[in-house]
Amino acid sequence: MTVRSVSWTDAQRVTSLLARVTTTRSREPAALVTAMGGARAGAPGKAAPVPAKAAPKEVKAVKEVKEVPRLVQTSDNPADRLDVLVAWTLDHHPCVGAFVADDNGLTLAAHGISEAHVSLVGPLLSALVGVRSIPGIDATAGALWLGAQMMSWVEARTARGGFCLGTVGDEALSTRSFEQLKEALETTLRGL
Repeated sequence: MTVRSVSWTDAQRVTSLLARVTTTRSREPAALVTAMGGARAGAPGKAAPVPAKAAPKEVKAVKEVKEVPRLVQTSDNPADRLDVLVAWTLDHHPCVGAFVADDNGLTLAAHGISEAHVSLVGPLLSALVGVRSIPGIDATAGALWLGAQMMSWVEARTARGGFCLGTVGDEALSTRSFEQLKEALETTLRGL
């Protein structure tokens, strides 16, 4: 008795299976193009050939990138500066809430966010101290799932300690958004 290998095939069986599933093509050539010297548009007795419709062009969805203006602080009042930062964040980034907190988790300004979310900031930033000690690691921005929402944050360090600007939304912010938020936070803290 001969043992058949896995690669063994029966050519007749494969041919009959292919014949069942393939459709027979028409042997007639398609008359889509008229021969040169044939009927021209406007010639008596013959209709002008109808041009074939072009295939619809593939439309690519282009995600419109909205230019975010730089944050400009005009007040010397810290509370006003923080309120402007939170309002700017809500206006120009995809989020339902924004906050500013210090590295102890103390809320300095917030809108549309619960105190429970902000209370996580202190322990989170404390935990990242160990990560920051690894050479080449920048742990001053990140995102964390909190139930059904994503909290994204950036941090800036000053002589007065660390401060965090955070957002809560359906997804993490883009790298470009993180850069813009960090720049806005640093601009806000510069005058304090």
